[in-house]
Amino acid sequence: MPPIQEELRRRTRLTRPQVRIRTAHVVRTAEVTARIRRITVGGDDLAGCGDGLPADAWKFLLPPAGRGRVDLPVIGPDGVPGYPPDAVPPVMRAFTTRRFDAAAGELAVDVLLHGDTPASVWARTAAPGDTVGLAGPRHEFFASPEAGWHLLAGDEAALPAIAAILETLPARTPVVALIEADDEADHLDLAAPALAEVVWLYRRGAPAAGSGLLEKALRGLDRPFAAAQAWLGAEAGAVRAMRRHLLDERGLPRPQLQAAAYWKHELTSDQRDAQVFAAYQAAVAAGGDPDDPALTTDADLV
Repeated sequence: MPPIQEELRRRTRLTRPQVRIRTAHVVRTAEVTARIRRITVGGDDLAGCGDGLPADAWKFLLPPAGRGRVDLPVIGPDGVPGYPPDAVPPVMRAFTTRRFDAAAGELAVDVLLHGDTPASVWARTAAPGDTVGLAGPRHEFFASPEAGWHLLAGDEAALPAIAAILETLPARTPVVALIEADDEADHLDLAAPALAEVVWLYRRGAPAAGSGLLEKALRGLDRPFAAAQAWLGAEAGAVRAMRRHLLDERGLPRPQLQAAAYWKHELTSDQRDAQVFAAYQAAVAAGGDPDDPALTTDADLV
């Protein structure tokens, strides 16, 4: 069985022809914690998306603030999406699959609420019947049965992915999950394999960027990392530090590591997306494989 990066490359190539702009409608909303709101969307366009994989990422196309509808791009005869002259481009945000019900055609995502950001405003005000656009999915996780054990490390932005991964790992899978959050109000009782060790790390008001909690906890683990499969998701600087430690100091083979920067200190989501996309385009122009998850990770961590 291939390591995580090889399998993600294979699956990306298989599903790329299915990636298109889909239309969905809000089915229901629910409060998970005081800072996390679950939005479930559904519709006929979600048919044919397979069974869904844990940590799959979808790009949501949301209506701008104060606008009751979302204008979606139209695929032109050249295959390139574009907007009609009178359209108002949507707000685009990436969310991780929390649950996907193929039979019902429903996709649930958990949205972290922070301030009056466009995604937070949408999540607070979303109501059944509201329309959104969807592009994706992008595959972010694969559990190799050859892994000796699994490491999951991330902050509250990565909590939906970590929760989904833990729920789908085989019952006897050894796994360590390091989860950074602000305080106990963010705590969730997670379904996990019997051999899972879930460690919550609380900042207790300290700044989220630069806390160092995840790297410190990672350095304290006494395990054989050469046999591990690792998945990381947090602020870009924290992910860079953890990845460097695993690859340079712990001997984790790079093909057994998947890392994603969920946000970047002092950049808005739009600014970060533009920066990542520019780095990705440059890497592809230099001859990189657009389906290589390592290339995507490197662009993600600029």
